Amino acid sequence: MATPLIDLSLRDVVLILILLGVLVYLLIFVAISRIHEQLERRSRIIPIKMKSFSFSLKTLGVGFSRENTDIRGREKEQVVEEAKKISQLWKSRREQLQMGYWEKMEARADELTKLQEQREHIEELIKRTKVKYHKRELDEESFREIVKDYQKQLMETNVKIWELEKNLG
Repeated sequence: MATPLIDLSLRDVVLILILLGVLVYLLIFVAISRIHEQLERRSRIIPIKMKSFSFSLKTLGVGFSRENTDIRGREKEQVVEEAKKISQLWKSRREQLQMGYWEKMEARADELTKLQEQREHIEELIKRTKVKYHKRELDEESFREIVKDYQKQLMETNVKIWELEKNLG
């Protein structure tokens, strides 16, 4: 009579499978915990590296501003623009938006000032033209055409000023 080498019942097979499952589960758990520890170490290192990069950029910016004194003309403008672009990269989105808003407001205020100066200049030209006409240095037809052109420019300038003042509040 042949005796089987291993006489396993269904209960024994289920127990062996459960033990193998537990063993696989433990191996997976250990692997996941190691990966988790590595990720935690890396996540602690990243802020430290970012601080060192930030410090390096700040010191580079200080040294860079000293080097600006050696640059002349158009090259200096290009370098300064590039430095501004680089410094913008480290600012938060909110800061960038606020800066953009104020830069636009300053640009509008500068444009408004220029337009007001232009209006005053045109008004002065009209006054001078009237003086020349009264002194008989200009004939009536030339006077009317010159004043007509100046008044047209004045009206266009006044409309631009009005629009800018309306936008500025």
